[in-house]
Amino acid sequence: MMVFAKKRIQNRKIWDIDTYKTYGDIISPKNKKNKFINFVITVLCILLIGTFGKYFLEAAHVLWGAITKTTISVVSKQLGKKMIRDEFGNINIMVLGYGGADHQWGYLADSIIVASRNPELGAMTMISTPRDLVVYNKEESVFGRINQIFSRWLWRKLEYDTGAKAMSDQLTKITGLTIPYYVLLDFHGFEDIINTLGGLDINVAKPLKDVTYPDRNRWIMTFQVNSGMNHFSGDTALMYARSRHSTSDFDRSLRQQQILKAIKDKLILQITSPTKIKQLYTDYTKLVKTNITLDEMIGLAQYADNMKHMFSFGFTTECSNFAYKLSHPGCFLYTPNRDLFGWASVILPVWSDNINPSFYDYMRNFSYYVAHNQQYLIENANIVMRNGIDKNYIKQMGMKNDSYATQIAVKLKKYAFKVQDVKNAPQPITGTIVYVLSTGNMDGTIERLKTFLPIDQVINMSENTTGTYLWEELYKQQLSWTDIILDMGNNYLNYLQTKKFDYYR
Repeated sequence: MMVFAKKRIQNRKIWDIDTYKTYGDIISPKNKKNKFINFVITVLCILLIGTFGKYFLEAAHVLWGAITKTTISVVSKQLGKKMIRDEFGNINIMVLGYGGADHQWGYLADSIIVASRNPELGAMTMISTPRDLVVYNKEESVFGRINQIFSRWLWRKLEYDTGAKAMSDQLTKITGLTIPYYVLLDFHGFEDIINTLGGLDINVAKPLKDVTYPDRNRWIMTFQVNSGMNHFSGDTALMYARSRHSTSDFDRSLRQQQILKAIKDKLILQITSPTKIKQLYTDYTKLVKTNITLDEMIGLAQYADNMKHMFSFGFTTECSNFAYKLSHPGCFLYTPNRDLFGWASVILPVWSDNINPSFYDYMRNFSYYVAHNQQYLIENANIVMRNGIDKNYIKQMGMKNDSYATQIAVKLKKYAFKVQDVKNAPQPITGTIVYVLSTGNMDGTIERLKTFLPIDQVINMSENTTGTYLWEELYKQQLSWTDIILDMGNNYLNYLQTKKFDYYR
């Protein structure tokens, strides 16, 4: 029954790859000199939607001087179509990984990512959602893990497009991001691309052992990797990316990001011939199903050389509201008592429960923040928090000494700021002061910091002629490597009188 149904699955809105029946059809122009150029441009446009598009383009520039940035840009602008953008100018795409018919539960979503790209800024933010997140949709009678949505809706009409649309709609509810596009990734294509590249060399930070990894015979096996450099074939890389029971979901998402980066790095070195390109093209058609049209891919190609920044995040339960060093970006989930869910292991958004599992406000805040304020992520400032609130002033305000600097540090970490340390300021101060030590532009970071606490003064140390004492103090505290020091003063307590502190908002 499964095999029969698989053959009937339709993909009505997906670009019809069969339009190009053969390799020769793709390079059909009569002018032989232009045949290969046209083919490579076509492949570049197709591969562009993948994370490795820019690197493919750069390698092509080196190997074939006839394909210039100007050529790609002209073709893109003349023949391409603009993609749908949100109100901030970002292109939002759902990237969904699934096993396929040969895997047990092969159409359950294994990787769930929303990618938000700002072409002009050259930045892309990727946000992963764990597959065990509980979702509830009364209108559609859906109550269960989010990884089931794609599979359920795919089998209702036997269309990939139907399953993808249902999943992207759910992710819009969770992230608040409008997601008009999807890319579906099949594990077989993933393996084939890695094998075509000759495998990947991965530096494994710590040993990994999974004694319950599902094999292809629908039994279990032991998958084990030692720390240090490992050479992975396609199937081993897939196991490394998918293993769930060896470490946490947070570590799993980091491994997947590591695999993607390794693919990009290997592409730079391995694009050496038309034959290699042809094989990658073939692998890509196995790997990807998408509703992005070829015209839109061609239109996106003009931005191929402006893919400078990629940021990867994942909603996670791994955090602490007390220790900033134990908090991670995207920490807006928790693990509820299993007896409330029939002893199933599931995840909920903070402040949700088994009665109302769909409180997504904080997840939407985070998604909005990291997708539409990418400048502070680009600046990547090292921040040190210092508590300069007078203890006597705390008593005067009738408040308790509540580790205010640590609280803000934890909150900033949840929103992907690089808080490196929390200290006491040398002396109490009235207002909150930001010291900018970096010679680079930190304007984006400072503006984003103002959304978390009031900032009374910004002092740029490179322009401060009276800051000798401050510099001496910074070196004494070994803070000269820091980009920004944020000293919190008494005025922060006045701020708390009007706005209650929330670790998540």
